[in-house]
Amino acid sequence: MKSKAEIIRDNLKGLQVLDIGGSGYGEDNPYESELRKAWSVCKQRITVDCSSSADISMDLNALPLPTLGDIYDVATAFDVLEHLDHPVDVLKWIPSFRLIVILPNALSWIARRMEVRNKSKHLYSFTPYTASILLHDGGWRITRMEYQFGKWSLAARTINAIGSLYPQAVATGLVFHCNKA
Repeated sequence: MKSKAEIIRDNLKGLQVLDIGGSGYGEDNPYESELRKAWSVCKQRITVDCSSSADISMDLNALPLPTLGDIYDVATAFDVLEHLDHPVDVLKWIPSFRLIVILPNALSWIARRMEVRNKSKHLYSFTPYTASILLHDGGWRITRMEYQFGKWSLAARTINAIGSLYPQAVATGLVFHCNKA
């Protein structure tokens, strides 16, 4: 299982990226620090979010979404679609031919526990099957799927190592690499 930072470093180096929902939490902790370092491998990263710190500030629930003038090498939607009222419409709107999505894994006992403990505002959680339907309906073809789990602490690295034996039940995220259908 890969961490989000590993996914960024392995797949986005030297690319122009549209990062949907990517303003982050604005916190200064080991997790956010690791992500900031990882994002530095991109040629350019444009964030789209409702946050005032986003490069393009917009409410992704306010349809119709405005047209963006550029086509990006790749778009990312990490931990955002599960918060949106109309995720299929947002997927159809994305101005890129490649997409990497991370969605919460409904089969993971760790993810479910985190959602309860953190009073998550997730409207949806996904299995690989339900995620494939969402992405298909949004106009995307899945080329690869993998599992995601953080590695920012010793405890997380230990859980990741043990969980890699049964990632379906442990991984907190489902990672989908997609091409426009």
